[in-house]
Formats: sequence, structure tokens, C-alpha cells
Amino acid sequence: MAKVIVFRGARLLDPATGRDEVGDLVVKGSEIAAIGPGAAAKYDKVKETIEAGNGGKPLCLAPGLVDMRAHLGEPGNEHKETIESASAAALSGGITSIICLPDTDPVIDDVAGVEYIARRAREVKGVKVFPYAAVTRELAGEQMTEFGLLSEMGAVAFTDGRRAIADAKMMARALAYAKTFSLLIVQHPEEPSLADNGVATSGEIATRLGLPGIPPVAEVMMIERDLRLVEMTGGRYHAAHVSTAAAVDAIRQAKARGLAVTCDTAPAYFALTEADIGDYRTFARVSPPLRAEPDRRAVVEGLADGTIDAIASDHLPHD
Repeated sequence: MAKVIVFRGARLLDPATGRDEVGDLVVKGSEIAAIGPGAAAKYDKVKETIEAGNGGKPLCLAPGLVDMRAHLGEPGNEHKETIESASAAALSGGITSIICLPDTDPVIDDVAGVEYIARRAREVKGVKVFPYAAVTRELAGEQMTEFGLLSEMGAVAFTDGRRAIADAKMMARALAYAKTFSLLIVQHPEEPSLADNGVATSGEIATRLGLPGIPPVAEVMMIERDLRLVEMTGGRYHAAHVSTAAAVDAIRQAKARGLAVTCDTAPAYFALTEADIGDYRTFARVSPPLRAEPDRRAVVEGLADGTIDAIASDHLPHD
């Protein structure tokens, strides 16, 4: 007989159906047998009860979260992190699926790289780990990878990770090629010549601290160029870790025009500002850099109105 487990008094969340209510969830074996207020009353033979009321403030119970942007140390930087350690950290936060970026060593730009990630995930038996594959070989921006073959082997989308696809012709070719397989191109939206060697957003704080700055327009310049290429090719495009008001507005307008465009942001861009750099607080150095308060507010508004489609951790371990 299948084991029956009851989660009692939880805040039940299901984005697929719009459910947001306090109630019970009954698991019978490996299936959800009942859900909703009073659902547990139908089951007498309960093997285990988990009280989720938490003293009047219900704990949230939802489908496992998906982190669509995480840098994992393996392969090549196992001293920083492994798939096993990343999997344990993700599970502790309710994340059951990770999409890892291809900027490993070696780069995930061939079948062997995709197969390695799949094999290691099976061995670890923790969260599901899906790989992005590189758009260009060695992330060099010169020679495109085999999209069709890599997607067939398990690559879920294509990106050059923390490197922008700077060459407009290469981006146009990638979007057009990906369209033939209904694949997604994910861009790090930052004009590289403007961002070169920068570590903070240009402005008063960066100047006062003597830090090389990155102008905020470096983000929207790349996005606006790419949106023109999306119009030209009809490809699918995703802008990663959007952080400025101008970028949010550009994507909002593109969606209104019916373009196949999506985007995400990371917690830093709606929780912190450039003021959090303080006196050289190096753990506040992120890419793209922390922005001004009006940009933070624009990101919050973009999340609220659906312009920003997802929140990704943009996890990047360091020793």
C-alpha cells in the first residue's frame, strides 16, 4: 500500500493554475492525491503528517523552483564548486532544477561537454541539471557551434555566458540558425567596448571611489541592437540579468510589438543599489554592476507588470 503523507495548513502555490490558498496537500506514493482546504480529512490512514501552519503563518508549498542561470565550477574549477555541492545548496533553497552556463573549462561547446553535465547530474542524484551550450566555439565569437546536434543531446538554449555576442553579424546568424530549430539565444547584454575593465556603474560613487565605471547605456545599447536583429530574423531572444530602467522599457516595448523576446533579472538588481558598494565592499561587485535607485525601482516595476519574465540567481562561486 502506498505511503500517505499530509502537509497540513500550508500556503499552497501553483503558478500554472494561479492557486494561492491555505490548505492541505496529500501525497500518496509518488502522486498528489488531494489538494486544498480540508483535503486531509478524506484520508484516515496517514503515515506521516507535516504541520506547515508555522504558528499561524503558513509555510509556502510550491512546485520545485527552477534557476535558469547558474555558473557551476565543474568542470575545470572544482576548487570553487562541484555539481554535487551546488546541488546540495540548491535543494536547501527549494530549487530542484538548475540550468548551468557553458563558460566552464573546457567550454560546453560540443557533444562531450553536454554529455558530461548529464552524466555527472545522474551520478550526483540531486537536482536536475540542464546545460546551456555556447553560441560560439570557445566563447570566442568567431565560429558558431552545432545548435541542432547540441540541442538533440540535451542543451536547452545557447549563450556565450558572461561574454556578450558583440558582433552583429554573428548574432544575426545565431538568431536565424536557432530559429530553424525553435531554439533560444540568451545574451549577456553589455556593449563590451564600453564595459571594458569597468567594475561599477559610472557616476558619483564610482568616481569618488576611484573605480573604473561602466555607463548604464552599455546595457540598453546592446539590447536595442539585438531587438532590431530579432525583428530581421524572427528568432527567439532572451536578455539575461536586466538591471537598468532603459533596458526594461526597451523590452516592454518589444513585447508590445509582438517580438519573441523574454528577459530575467537577479536579486541584486531589485534588492541593492550602487550605494551598497560602500567603502570597497568587494562582495557587492557583480556583473552587470549594481545600479542607481531609479533603476532598482524600474526592475521592481518590470517584475510586477510581467515585463521581466523570471528571477535567476546568477550564481557564481568564488574561492
